[in-house]
Amino acid sequence: MNYVQIPDYVFDSILNTLQRGYDVCDAVDYDSNETEKSPCYANGYSRATMRSVIEDLQRYKANSN
Repeated sequence: MNYVQIPDYVFDSILNTLQRGYDVCDAVDYDSNETEKSPCYANGYSRATMRSVIEDLQRYKANSN
């Protein structure tokens, strides 16, 4: 089994990115007219969050091999 090591600051950054994505999704309000609370905004934000985390993890995996 291989292991991928990442610096603490990268780990913290990934956790913060995921937390912000979760918070945006959690704040969806179907009755609100605010863009930041709309399901479409949350969908786009969560997609960008996942892409960012995937890119970070792939970069560290590639650098560890």
